[in-house]
Amino acid sequence: MIRLSPLKLRVYLTCPLRYRYQYLDRLRPRLRPQDTVGTAVHLVLQQFFHLPPPERSAGRLLELFDQRWASLSPRYRRMPGVEELRERARRQLEEFAAREDLTAQPYLLEPYLEVRLAPDVVLFGRPDRIDQEADGSLHVIDYKTGEPPQEVDAGQLRLYAIMVQKGLGRPVSRVSFWFLDGGQVWTEATVPAALEEAEARAVALAREMQAAASFPGRVGRHCAHCPFLYACQHREEIAQRRQAEGW
Repeated sequence: MIRLSPLKLRVYLTCPLRYRYQYLDRLRPRLRPQDTVGTAVHLVLQQFFHLPPPERSAGRLLELFDQRWASLSPRYRRMPGVEELRERARRQLEEFAAREDLTAQPYLLEPYLEVRLAPDVVLFGRPDRIDQEADGSLHVIDYKTGEPPQEVDAGQLRLYAIMVQKGLGRPVSRVSFWFLDGGQVWTEATVPAALEEAEARAVALAREMQAAASFPGRVGRHCAHCPFLYACQHREEIAQRRQAEGW
């Protein structure tokens, strides 16, 4: 049985070598400070929307973040640059509270879903948030704490839509990325043909990943943030390109 998640697929498509390090060799990742901050923001938003609507406010949201931050290790909080990351995350939440309807009641928050795409392929994952639209259809939302990319990976959201439709038996009409840094929203109305194509591609790639005998590295800007850079066989090339290209 091949178990596939939107993240595993994205990692494989970005760099097969990282996929090998992460999922086959199971090397220990060296996470960046911003990864921990991003996780904290996601957890705070989940906790916040579990509160009864009358208890939600901008002040309460920031209070939850401050509590979460205080639970992090003192060693982490003393790392260079971490205080700036804290201020940035707090600002993102302040802007979120000013921009969004804090009384909105999500249909589900980070539900674990697992569905079968083929006899040998299972898709699993946890969408950040699922809202119910006025017509009863569902809206799948993925929070992003980093800067908006030049190109959005719609394939990731389509896999979430497939997962939700198959797992909950409810139609998904929209999928969205909510970029908390700046407040941009990227939304796509679901199209059955596009979801069918995404499902077929996911199955084909899952089988390719399972059968692969080699996992070549793909050097690019994404390498600057790779948690397995310390073990990568392309470290020297990456260092040279970062210096030459300024990333």
